[in-house]
Amino acid sequence: MSRAGAIIIGNEVLSGKVEEENARFLIRELREMGVKLERIVFLRDEVEEIASEVRRMSAAYDHVFTSGGVGSTHDDVTFLGVARAFGRELRLDPSLESMLAERFGEKMNDVVRRMASVPEGSKLLYARPDRFPVLQVENVFVLPGVPLFFRAKFDEVLRDRLRGPAFVLRQVFISVQEDEIALHLEAVQRAHPDLELGSYPRFDDADHRVRLTVEGRDRDRVETAFAELLEGLSPGWVVRTE
Repeated sequence: MSRAGAIIIGNEVLSGKVEEENARFLIRELREMGVKLERIVFLRDEVEEIASEVRRMSAAYDHVFTSGGVGSTHDDVTFLGVARAFGRELRLDPSLESMLAERFGEKMNDVVRRMASVPEGSKLLYARPDRFPVLQVENVFVLPGVPLFFRAKFDEVLRDRLRGPAFVLRQVFISVQEDEIALHLEAVQRAHPDLELGSYPRFDDADHRVRLTVEGRDRDRVETAFAELLEGLSPGWVVRTE
């Protein structure tokens, strides 16, 4: 099972000026792709903080995704942070410079050219030659912060590249509180340590009090554990299963 971490970068996110959407997108999409997202960190536009966290996550996870800080203004420092994480320098990439010059035409200047200065040794992953690529440095994928562009790059460049066997999820909705089923749930989890069992209470006017889940990559094992979970529940407690 692939394991991943995400680094959301931007003063505007932590100050509340911009509502962050990319972490929520990754949580949902990586799960459907069979990639286990285990850590999300929010950072300011600080080079050394970015470098430290990229270095830490790169060593701990199979894939790391960064969001934000890839434009041409003074606070776009993600490329530099990623470069320092691996002890590299920024280098002007001729192909990127050419693409930017063609796109910006007469508006091309040194500020725009900054976006072509990338960590040395970066892989440029293109969906189309006329679009800015996703940078890959070791196991780190550098993505834009604007949600529209973040999602487009993820869908066009990374989705098929990283997809693995999907997770299997079974759910039972019950009419009693967690204290009634906690010991039984714990026993099923001990019997199936490779699976993830969850308990999610409700405190509103829903038709159930608790949703219990069994999740894993092996359908047969998920079904076996789910059957054991149901066996320990009084039939009158079960509202429905999915």
